[in-house]
Amino acid sequence: MSEDGIERDGIRVGDLVVVTGGGGGFGRAFCRRFARGGARVAVWDMNPESGGETVRQIEAEGGSAGFIRVDLSQSADIRSATDATLKRFGAPYCLINNASYYPRASILDMKEEAWERTLKVNLTAPFLTIQAFGPCLIAQGRGVVINIGSGRALQGAVNGANYACSKAAVLSLTKTLALEWAKHNIRVNAIIPGVSLTAMPLENTTIDELTERGKKMIPLGRIGYPEDMAGLAAYLASSDAAYITGQGMAMNGGMVMIP
Repeated sequence: MSEDGIERDGIRVGDLVVVTGGGGGFGRAFCRRFARGGARVAVWDMNPESGGETVRQIEAEGGSAGFIRVDLSQSADIRSATDATLKRFGAPYCLINNASYYPRASILDMKEEAWERTLKVNLTAPFLTIQAFGPCLIAQGRGVVINIGSGRALQGAVNGANYACSKAAVLSLTKTLALEWAKHNIRVNAIIPGVSLTAMPLENTTIDELTERGKKMIPLGRIGYPEDMAGLAAYLASSDAAYITGQGMAMNGGMVMIP
């Protein structure tokens, strides 16, 4: 509570965090970071093996988590996963739309199916997940939504128009939802990661090459790590960030500087 009498709300011990794509990369780091802070975590992922591994790691550290299988390209799966989450865990405080899909091709060579699936996973799935959990978030009068964007949304992407466009739209969705839900005490922000040590950047290179590129091209002299993004997510869900909403927060070592 401050001098204006308005409580600065943030995540509390025992609150539920739902993370899509929680089976690896940024998603696993988000899950583990929030669990270490005392949150319960619902790990949404298409792969039971990787999602289950995230749960095992959290439980080994003394945290609380459960796995929910979901194919985010299927709206029926999202509805079923939402129902299963609410039944098993109750309403979330924080929703992290993290899962992404990125098949590469030039604009002329890209198949319509690849374009459509990218939009389904990267844009339509966050929209549907927000819609699905919206009523319970609004009913409890508190909550945080964190959408994961990409530096490609700011720079474009050779052989990645599908991905860049979907992530640019995620930033617009973030701003619009922040405006609509501010009156419900729900904050909505986006994290815009730069080049990081995850599976996606490693598809066409090695860890050593990626690390060397970071030393040469990124002002801070290194690539990012999932734990970097997890730290920012934990901050955005905390009461320290109670006055932040509608923002796209770039975390890229100074590679792209936005107003």
